[in-house]
Amino acid sequence: MNVKPQERDGNHQSAMSAKSPTYSVPALEKGLDILESLAASPVPLSLAELARDLDRGSAEIFRMLVCLERRSYLRRDAVSGKYSPTLRLFEIAHAHSPLKMLLDVAAGPMRELSLQLRESCHLSVIERGKLLVIAREDSPESVRLAIEVGGRFEAKRTASGRLLLAATGGTLTARDETIEGVDDAAVRIGSAAGPVHAALAVSWLRSRKGAKKPREVLAALRVAADAIHHALGL
Repeated sequence: MNVKPQERDGNHQSAMSAKSPTYSVPALEKGLDILESLAASPVPLSLAELARDLDRGSAEIFRMLVCLERRSYLRRDAVSGKYSPTLRLFEIAHAHSPLKMLLDVAAGPMRELSLQLRESCHLSVIERGKLLVIAREDSPESVRLAIEVGGRFEAKRTASGRLLLAATGGTLTARDETIEGVDDAAVRIGSAAGPVHAALAVSWLRSRKGAKKPREVLAALRVAADAIHHALGL
């Protein structure tokens, strides 16, 4: 049976689209390996440590490190010479996403929450199985507890992480498992099935004079969460 040219072309395109093309881009893969290795490490890494972890020669990745540092994806400690990732990838990933909108609309309610409670608050999401802090508003007090933006934690060991991993429940209070003498309270923002799923939390020193009561913190958190939901149209 004769096959018309357009039919043959269509079959060829279907066969091509059925297979995922694989192209080797060694330089790109090398750079991504470096970024992923540093992101997974709890501490900065030296050139020698990176070479060992990636099973590559030091000379092989040195130029890549210089390039990534120049483009602000990495920072190099002036004393130790070790490398750590910056928030550059974080900025790119959330430049045009629902999380960018979340960060924009959450700023005001978080500021009001911090002023009301006189405690710092932070916003977190689950990223690759870890709890990632994406925003923070510091307490106006001179002595305060604050969680670093970009910090990654074992999700099950934090109130925010357990709340986000749970199928149900909108709030959670608990004693912090990573810092002695600290209490946590968190409220869910959005839902696991929606475009936004985050936790707004407050951590405070239990031993501090006039330490907050969980129900007081949760009440303020709910007000802030309602304001964020309203701004997001949720």
